[in-house]
Amino acid sequence: MQKHPLSTPPRNRFARGAYIMIRRYLRHQVGMRSAALAFYLLFAIFPILIFVSALVGVLHADIEAELAKLCDFLPKSVVMIVRRYLTFVSANPGPRLLTFGMVFSVYFPARAANSLIHSVRKAYRLGPPAAALGQLLKTLLYTVLLTLGTILTVTLMTVSDRILSWGVENVNLPVFVADLWGMLRFPLIALIGFFALFALYALAQDGPIPPRDIWPGTLASLLGWVAVSWLYTFYVNNIARYSLLYGSLGTIMVLLIWLNLSAMTLILGAELNGTLISLRKEKLSGERPL
Repeated sequence: MQKHPLSTPPRNRFARGAYIMIRRYLRHQVGMRSAALAFYLLFAIFPILIFVSALVGVLHADIEAELAKLCDFLPKSVVMIVRRYLTFVSANPGPRLLTFGMVFSVYFPARAANSLIHSVRKAYRLGPPAAALGQLLKTLLYTVLLTLGTILTVTLMTVSDRILSWGVENVNLPVFVADLWGMLRFPLIALIGFFALFALYALAQDGPIPPRDIWPGTLASLLGWVAVSWLYTFYVNNIARYSLLYGSLGTIMVLLIWLNLSAMTLILGAELNGTLISLRKEKLSGERPL
């Protein structure tokens, strides 16, 4: 029986890679897995914001100035939600709210990390983990690392401005050094994000694997997230009118779509790694991966 043309991978290596990515997207149900991950991310955001609000209060940072910087690559509706929530948390401090933030800023990020780890394992064709306890410990370890990364990121975004201003005024720190650090801190934050995602892809494995099987998808996922966030931000801020379609729910729709797109880029990074592994195996064996 003659095969359908679309059932055979193209001979061109780049086209074949794109073909495999599409098949993986469909076979591994990336759309459904992205929706599930976005669900956990939605519930993880607000407890984390409680924690960030407490941290910003300790650092005496100008939250409005920092939020204004986010408008360059996040939709204004998303930034508005963050601003309103931080304002509410700051105006209504209390032990119950802080307890909720401490507990659920671990629980929901752990659930999100666990969901992403399962998607990464699917992309690498690893199957269910043999040791459930070991997988749980990996998830908790990554959640701790993610929390520490969040603290470092918030510190870099908030404290550095005040430290640099103090250095220029009191210890004769050259202005160009302060300006240079102001430009370099964002690439440093991106580097933290790269290693955070790299660590998650690595922890999802059953054992150590070569870095070349992890870093391409990590870099592509990070760059893809920046590009998707910027394009979606431009679309929402200049073209879309969600408020006309959904009324007061328009802001929530923007947040949900952005989270879904973000989740998809994280999962597709792992799928890209799986595709590259398949192509390398094909090159060695002469077989065409499916």
